[in-house]
Amino acid sequence: MSVHKELKRYREEVLGISQDEAIKRLHMTQAALSNYEHGKRQISIETLQQFQRAYAIPQDHLMRILFGEDTGKEYSAMMLREHSRDSELHRILEMIENNESLYKFLISLSHSNEKIQRDVSTFLPHILKLVHR
Repeated sequence: MSVHKELKRYREEVLGISQDEAIKRLHMTQAALSNYEHGKRQISIETLQQFQRAYAIPQDHLMRILFGEDTGKEYSAMMLREHSRDSELHRILEMIENNESLYKFLISLSHSNEKIQRDVSTFLPHILKLVHR
């Protein structure tokens, strides 16, 4: 299977994320992602690295995709999803470790009651939408 089809399959079947979520992770437009996924746009090495980071694709799995080898032998979809989740958690922990005010905010939030935690977790995505405009 071609690289562009594998990347689309990985997004849909392994990660189970929408194009909207993918474009946020990849920092590209919907049109660009669509062109990559449909083979209408050549994928540069830099863009391929961007996909690997955003989708947390294991290096050896990416090599199988690039060389057109069977990608179902080494990792199941569940293992790849777990790898992606572990990578995301690692990035989150690094972000918290490198940002003292965020760390203090989350500590404070963790000691708040459930209603406050729920309210803040409902409110934060709206702030992110404003920031990413």
